[in-house]
Order: sequence, then structure tokens, then C-alpha cells
Amino acid sequence: MMSRTEQHPESLGNPAMRYRMVNPRAAEGWPTPDRGCRPGCCLWQFVAKDSGDHQPIKDVLVLSYWNLNQAWFGGATRIHALLRMLGESLTLLQPGPAHPHWPSVTYRPDFGRKKLGINWGMFNFVWPTTWWRVRRWIKQHRPTVVVATSIWTYLPLHGLRRCPPVVLDAHDVLGNAIAERYGDRHLFTRCVRAYERRVLARMAHVFVCSDLDRGAFIERYGLAAEKVTTVPNGVDAATWRNVHETLADVDPELDQQLAGRTTLFFMGKLDYQPNGEALAFLLDELMPVLEREAAGQYQLLICGGGSPQRAFGPGVHFTGRVPDIRPYVLRADLCLAPIFSGSGTRLKILEYLAAGKPVIATPKGAEGITGLTSDHIRLADRTAFAMAIMEWAGTATAEQVGQAAREWVAQRYDWQVVAQGWRRVLARYHLYD
Repeated sequence: MMSRTEQHPESLGNPAMRYRMVNPRAAEGWPTPDRGCRPGCCLWQFVAKDSGDHQPIKDVLVLSYWNLNQAWFGGATRIHALLRMLGESLTLLQPGPAHPHWPSVTYRPDFGRKKLGINWGMFNFVWPTTWWRVRRWIKQHRPTVVVATSIWTYLPLHGLRRCPPVVLDAHDVLGNAIAERYGDRHLFTRCVRAYERRVLARMAHVFVCSDLDRGAFIERYGLAAEKVTTVPNGVDAATWRNVHETLADVDPELDQQLAGRTTLFFMGKLDYQPNGEALAFLLDELMPVLEREAAGQYQLLICGGGSPQRAFGPGVHFTGRVPDIRPYVLRADLCLAPIFSGSGTRLKILEYLAAGKPVIATPKGAEGITGLTSDHIRLADRTAFAMAIMEWAGTATAEQVGQAAREWVAQRYDWQVVAQGWRRVLARYHLYD
């Protein structure tokens, strides 16, 4: 069941607001590039009726198949940054319970609670009651713009008459990510790519996390270049400044176990396949090599949601999900990102850098972070990863690189900086005075 859990500010259901159909040929001067939900359909513009009030309308509906009450993984962190940029004018539609800050519409059931194989949350908007109620809510409240946070959240909007402009914030090129897992010829890959192409063709605009993803959407799916904007993943640099004095330490018992050894750190949503691959590499390949070459010198600290279906050997500490990741990152000597698959960009690397920590990553892990060089990070493939750790651990060079990266990431990838990419495009829809 889906219910309205909090009244939107400024009355979302204002009866004075109505759509007006605009002839596409006569609308060349209209500031939005939208063509509605179907290519070639009429443009629909929000106007004030019989009120004399022509102020911009600021209502935005954000669709999510995740519950976003806590930003405990990279995708949720990105959406939270988008919500902060949009401000109080939005309504968030997500699985229950309601969000504690933003006005929310909630729905049940949440298939994302299943933790077996694929991400079952993709089916949330297929459920008939959710599908129909989303459509009914849009018809009743008529938002200015709908923001889809995944191609799967577009499902209820397909074929909807008088659909508002829909923009997609794509966290990755999903078809490419699936192809890496199953191969290009697999039926699931072909189905996802066909659906992704279909959804992209109906978007008024598409935001992507990297220039690599932008190129993939343009080349594989034939999107017009002006329809795709790169808004990179970011980091809240202010939360990492001068935090040593204000944060509590990690658990004292854990801290004692880590004392006197080099602490290697990894974090991530462990039931996400690329992170699961990274975990297997750390446990099955990296740690045995380090133990053989320097017995007892290294310990591995892992934080993140999801329950790994395996035992941890000596020198490996798993905390599970923690309320504040910062004390654990700050406790680390080296932060690791051994990622071998996936699309998009890795927020964990940006957070490591914002903490001023030396980072060792695979080339795939650092993929898509524009401007990242050896001045900010050390890259190593699978076979050279252990050697990179042994060469860098405890050195002044690693410390200097970490400090330089902290300044660089704050200037280039702070959310306040990168969010302007969203703002510039959404301003075309008169969301701001």
C-alpha cells in the first residue's frame, strides 16, 4: 500500500495549476528541450490558470526504488546530494518508512529487501498497486518535473498521458554493467540494454556520473550530446575537515587489536557484486600474499552493509554497517579500492581522498574520476596490488600524496561544486526564481 505521509509545502495539489498543450512547432522559444514521455508528442507546460500568478512552479517528484532514510551506500549518497540541491520543493517517492526530512510518499511492498542474486528492488515499480498509485499521484498533483533515479523507476510513467518532463539521474550504464557480469550475448544483458535504450529515448535529459558513461550513452544508444550532462559523484568535504578532535574513536577493543600493525581499510555494500568481488580478492589473494611476505604486519578492516557468506581469517576485522564511517576511515593507514567490474564512479575513493588517506586502487576502481593522477592516488592491477601496499605502507610519500589529494578533491569534487551541473539543467524547467 502507498500512502501520503506528509503534506508537501505550498500545497502540491493547487487547483489553480493546470497543464497547457503547446504546439511543438510554435514552441521553439520555450526554454525546455522536453518532448514529453514519448518522442514526437506535444509539449506540456505548467501554467497558472485564472490566478494571474505567473511565478515559476517549483514542485519536483523524485522516484526511488531504495529507501533513502540513511545514505549507507554510494547511490543513496548521490541521491541525497541531489535532494539537498532541490531543497524543500520536492516530494520523494520511496519504499516505506517515510523520510524524516523530505516530504514523502511511501509504497509497499519493497522487493529490494530480498538479498538473493540480483537487485530485486528493480521490480518495485512493476507491482500493480504501486504502478497505478504512482500514475494517479502524478495526475492529481502534477509536478513540474519528475526525476527518475534509475531506469527501473520509469516503468509507471510509460504511456502516461500528459506526463511531465522526466529527467534521469543515471548512476551507471546499466547495460554495460550487466554485460560485464553475464556477457554481451546473454539474454538478460540484451533485455536490459533494450529497455535502457527505450527509457533513454523518452527522457527530457540524462545526467551521468562520468564522461565515460556519457560517451557510452551517446555511442551505444544514439543520444544527442546536448541531452546528456556529466554530473560527477562528489563528497561533502566539510564533513572530513578537522574531524579528529570531534569524532569518537573506533571501538576500544577493535582499536587495541589493530594497534602496532598497518591497517588496511575497505568499505562498501558487500552484497553489490563489484564489492563482493573486491572482498573475495582481499581475502583469498591479497591477505595470504601479505601474510606470507610480512607475517603479522598487516590487518584488514572492513566496513559495510550486507552479510558476507564466508568466514574471516586471522588479521581480518569485519564491523558490518556502522553509524559513522569517518572514525574507521581515519583509523586506517592505507585505504583500498580493488574494483574489477561495474560502471559509474566509486564514491568510496572520493571519501578516502577527502579524509587525506593514501589510496591504492585498481585502474577500474578509479575509472571515470576526471583529473585523478599519480599525484592523488596509486594504481595497481591485481598482480601488483600487494607490492604496492608493501612499498607504500608507512612512507612519507604516501602521507604527502594523501594530503595533496585532500585539497584537490575538496576543490573539484565537493558536492556544492558538482551539484551546479544539476542546477544548470533543471533551471530550464523554471524550478528556481
